[in-house]
Amino acid sequence: MKRFWDARAREDAFYFVDNQLRYRDPDIERFWAGGREAFDGMLNLLDVRIAPDAQIIEIGCGVGRITRCLAARGAHVRAMDVSEAMLEQARRLNPELENVEWILGDGRTLAPIEPDSADVCHSFVVFQHIPDPAITLTYVREMGRVLRAGGIAFFQVSNEPEVHRKRTVWWRLRLNLLARLGRAPRGQSHPAWRGSSIDLDELRSVAQEAGLEIERVAGARTQYCFVLMRKGAGRQAS
Repeated sequence: MKRFWDARAREDAFYFVDNQLRYRDPDIERFWAGGREAFDGMLNLLDVRIAPDAQIIEIGCGVGRITRCLAARGAHVRAMDVSEAMLEQARRLNPELENVEWILGDGRTLAPIEPDSADVCHSFVVFQHIPDPAITLTYVREMGRVLRAGGIAFFQVSNEPEVHRKRTVWWRLRLNLLARLGRAPRGQSHPAWRGSSIDLDELRSVAQEAGLEIERVAGARTQYCFVLMRKGAGRQAS
């Protein structure tokens, strides 16, 4: 996944963070405003409040679109991404975010973040692109490891398998041709873009094993399924 997302960052990072934008001709002001709107909408939908002294972990920060929102609400943000190319742009685009630490992740865990060190874990339009649901569930286990007792995780997953099905051969051939001509984005049929959906019963089971309780789910059976979890008061990282 590192190689794929490094390539997409160099191709058009803004589009691959928000593919509602025009490919190779993004409205940058709209890009940042859209991040704020999406984040505020998620907070309202899940009824989430972030304390001013919160230690926050962001999974899949990209170029820092949502990182800006997190940094404005909490004390410190550890913003992780699997792509060094994305992180390079994030650092350049957000020099004012002095309370953010940009971290290159391994694409599977929250290493090197220490256990019981965070109050909030967050992710948006990231897990839907992970090709193996088992990796997303590993991230949920990792949330249970790094969160302090009483800490929360709120994030988006896809709960709509149809969205992730492999397209027809003719569709892929046409899009690949347009991509070679520079008229369409590359990688649209790649597993790291097509991603996978998560079964909510399996998510609930893994969360429970990790000491997390699902408090709220919004948008079940859709691509934009939002989940709020909390770590139990008696649970410590193993």
